[in-house]
Amino acid sequence: MKATYIESQGPPEVLTFGDLPDPTPGPGEAVIRVRATALNHLDTFARAGRNGVIIDKFPHVLGCDLAGEVAELGHDAEGLKIGDRVMVDYSLPCGKCVACDAGQDQRCESGGSIGITANGGYAQYVSVPARNSEAIPDGMDFEEAAAIPLVYKTAWHCLITRCGMLPGEDVLIMAAGSGVGSAAIKLAKMMGARVITTASTEEKLAKARALGADDTINYVENQAFSQTVLELTGGKGVDLVFDSIGASVWDENFRSLKSGGRLVNCGVTGGHRASLRIGRMFTSQVTLMGASTGSRADFTKVATLVRRGEIRGIVSRTFPLQDAADAHRAIEGRDVFGKLVLTVP
Repeated sequence: MKATYIESQGPPEVLTFGDLPDPTPGPGEAVIRVRATALNHLDTFARAGRNGVIIDKFPHVLGCDLAGEVAELGHDAEGLKIGDRVMVDYSLPCGKCVACDAGQDQRCESGGSIGITANGGYAQYVSVPARNSEAIPDGMDFEEAAAIPLVYKTAWHCLITRCGMLPGEDVLIMAAGSGVGSAAIKLAKMMGARVITTASTEEKLAKARALGADDTINYVENQAFSQTVLELTGGKGVDLVFDSIGASVWDENFRSLKSGGRLVNCGVTGGHRASLRIGRMFTSQVTLMGASTGSRADFTKVATLVRRGEIRGIVSRTFPLQDAADAHRAIEGRDVFGKLVLTVP
């Protein structure tokens, strides 16, 4: 099969387009004929060996998000048939630990993920657990479907499962142009929240408003954006902050919270280390939490909304699979709104 793979971790130039053996399905697995695979920052961390993402077996195929058709089924692979059009959940929990037994598989400590601990979607074929596949509507193209799984599952888990977002709440969503930020805007508006969002350019802010954002802030021109947030909320602050940036916006995010507010972080593209005003935390009774991904149950809920037509993928640009290095440079340059997607020949 044709694939883009790495033989070592490093800059985008380590991505190689060539031939690899076709995968065969194990028990309970399905081989997916990949038609599209979307990029995430996690892909770039795995390629470069950053943020603690280590690949120890080469050649390795990246790609956490993918969509395509079921091409082959292994023994005991249930719920699918050849030719089904599907998108795939990248998480590979062990299914045996206390967290998995409790339905908290996002907390599984011995699991892995497609594209990181197992080969991913930068290839014509990939073998995945059949249970990780969810049907997509006939009218949805594979590029759009590939743009959905990781970001929507994460946004759903953060906003709804963890934070219990309610209709009418004021929600500050950082990085509107990111995949997870744009997904969070769509979900928050769908659930009836008022959305205040930030981005680095006026073009991205205009696209955020087109997605439904109520108020927008350029956080490059207005680095003390908490003052604007307070003005927009009558001096109270927001009920919920959704952040995927980290240290570079931590202080302003914290200042943007109302008394009793919640802050959830799911990314550190802007740095790992920040200081915490502990006194403000307990006197204002704010809740701080983190989430690296969502659960299988979160993904099932997202997939149901996709089939109902209530969730759509947000595709910024597409690249052919052989140009994966260019796509990696583009996502690292952050001139993106939504998802970058590789089309697979």
